[in-house]
Amino acid sequence: MNRLACLLAFAFTFAVPVMAQAPDTEPARPAIPDAKQLAANYQLQSALGDRKCPITLEAKAVAAGYALAFDRSECTPLFRFLNDTAAWLPGIAGSIRFVNAAKRTVSEFTEGVGGQYEALLEGDGVYFLTNLQFVQPNDVPTFSDAAGEWNISRPNGPAICALALTDQAAGDDMFKVVVKPGCDPTLARFGPVKWYLDRGDIILLSAKDERIRFGRQPEGNWTKIPEQPRPLSLSRPN
Repeated sequence: MNRLACLLAFAFTFAVPVMAQAPDTEPARPAIPDAKQLAANYQLQSALGDRKCPITLEAKAVAAGYALAFDRSECTPLFRFLNDTAAWLPGIAGSIRFVNAAKRTVSEFTEGVGGQYEALLEGDGVYFLTNLQFVQPNDVPTFSDAAGEWNISRPNGPAICALALTDQAAGDDMFKVVVKPGCDPTLARFGPVKWYLDRGDIILLSAKDERIRFGRQPEGNWTKIPEQPRPLSLSRPN
């Protein structure tokens, strides 16, 4: 074997292991956050702010992703893409995807600053989704704001149920609800037994794990979210 052949054989012997041990340089994929990190009360609005819709991203799983709660009769005429929206999903790098029943993206809101997300819909316009907890953090209701005596009523009507949100622990950061006699049959069948605060909203929980959510509005009153199809309000007894 001549010198050139020897050198080639020597180089090949040591080159093969080096190539085999080359590190995997494929970049890591951006993480997708857990739904609980993004679930909250938001406001959807147009770029000019002339169209607005309160919308809640829930961590409750549904067929296409996670549940969205909003008043369809009020919001879909203002935001046409909501007609095709069946659920939401967390996206790459903390984005929020509104998806249809087939889990295809209808709109994707990318994270900005201060709890605000932005989506550009081609041929439509720019839309903003704002996490209300970050916009008005000092105005988020506390336990002391929620505990105590309450009346549930229909819009502009008398009280149909009186209850007390107590400070008696009921497990898992929840507290006992005491329903007073004479409650409306519909609410009596629902039968709230526990309550808790979720991102500033009051959640009433039944023994069957059914929930009614009440959110405090800018004017100070509390209304059921979503409002339709059976609007209810929560107020302190006079």
